[in-house]
Amino acid sequence: MFEYRLYIDESGDHSYKHVSEPDKRYLGLTGVLIKKSVYDTVFQLQLEQLKRVFFRYDIDDPPILVRRRIIERKSEFGVLQDQDLNSKWEYGILNYFTGLIPYSQVFTVVIDKEKHRQKYPVQTFNPYDYSLEVLLWRVRGYLNFYSEQADVIAESRGIPEDTQLKEAYLKLRTVGPRNKRYGTAQGYQKAFPAEHLIVKRKDENVAGLQIADLLAAGQKLATIEKEGKPLPRPPGRFTKQLNSIIQPMINEYGQYLLE
Repeated sequence: MFEYRLYIDESGDHSYKHVSEPDKRYLGLTGVLIKKSVYDTVFQLQLEQLKRVFFRYDIDDPPILVRRRIIERKSEFGVLQDQDLNSKWEYGILNYFTGLIPYSQVFTVVIDKEKHRQKYPVQTFNPYDYSLEVLLWRVRGYLNFYSEQADVIAESRGIPEDTQLKEAYLKLRTVGPRNKRYGTAQGYQKAFPAEHLIVKRKDENVAGLQIADLLAAGQKLATIEKEGKPLPRPPGRFTKQLNSIIQPMINEYGQYLLE
């Protein structure tokens, strides 16, 4: 077992259609690197307990934390229309993230698809694959500095996309990245010794992927704002709170914008 596991979720999509529209312009990948021993014994269990407190809970069909559904108050999250309960939920989940701080690092890579297509109209990269290369490269720097290793779990996006993602990961470890400034295959192998990337569906109730899902959209906005780019929309009140709470988790090289 590796010391760390990296959980990856996205905000946005990999399509180049309508990239001049603010909501379509950016794709963000957020990776949450968590110390596995503490995740297994503490944080996975704590997240399930938090869900038991606030939402209808069936052990065979537990609620899955999905940021969009929570915001829209859909299905089991409809109970959060009660303002008092919602305030308690927000306090509980923010407190949960505070506990993660000593054991986690957060990395986000955002690609400006509009600028990338303008710069490389003929050799445009797949934005998800390109962002994954850079995200893993930056995580690699942290792991190598501490002589640690990690395996990687990403959320499933469908059979064709999952196959493409697994192939991109395998290529990184065997051939290396397209852009040689992002290292060598040997560098990726050292940090990520597992031959295959793990892909899990939302309904498999992976706590680390739910953590990444709750952070990805806010960290995308924070990265865009940090680089002075036009925001697709301003962050909401709770997103600002969450971004502030997790600030100590954000790696010093953990917010990066690609063009």
